[in-house]
Amino acid sequence: MNILRTPLDQIRGRSMSNIILSTERLNLRTWQATDIPLMAAINADPLVMEHFPSTQDLMRTQKMIDYIIQHYEKHGYGVYAVETKDTHQFIGFVGLDHPLFEIPNLKPKKSEVVEILWRLSSEHWNKGYATEAATAVLRYAFTELKLDEVFSFSVVANSRSRHVMEKIGLHHSEDDDFDYPKLDESSPLRRHVLYRLTQEEYFNLFD
Repeated sequence: MNILRTPLDQIRGRSMSNIILSTERLNLRTWQATDIPLMAAINADPLVMEHFPSTQDLMRTQKMIDYIIQHYEKHGYGVYAVETKDTHQFIGFVGLDHPLFEIPNLKPKKSEVVEILWRLSSEHWNKGYATEAATAVLRYAFTELKLDEVFSFSVVANSRSRHVMEKIGLHHSEDDDFDYPKLDESSPLRRHVLYRLTQEEYFNLFD
């Protein structure tokens, strides 16, 4: 399979692999072709994908990255590749996305629903990288993109992601929890918690 097909080729031709955000230890940048097999390895790790219906192979990973790139071109922001500053090692992604399904009973502050999400390689867990990168993305969302509200959601049992959501300031209400509509009713992964933060709440917390 030729993994250097459009839309990735089109973007590489415009020198798209640029740093968008930088933290003390990390660079958040746009995607490049060499990220695809590295992300596929992360998606194939049962530890990383414990709270997903299945792991993902190279083809599904490429489809995911194609979608991420299309989202970036459409909205001007998206899910960013993450690398360490010291070694430039690719370690996963953190960023913003518009969910491709309607969250049941969700009443956002405005009509637009924007999710903050992350997925890092298991060998880089427990180093604070997800929190560090997500903090930068959340700041960018409210101070630069001027978003009204940011959401995050996950399987109830995903304590790692929930911990990150709480550390970056998002709050949870059981009234917002929902059953993921793309999963069968019998799936143990179906019930999701939802966390959220408005721009006003963010500035009250961090300004």
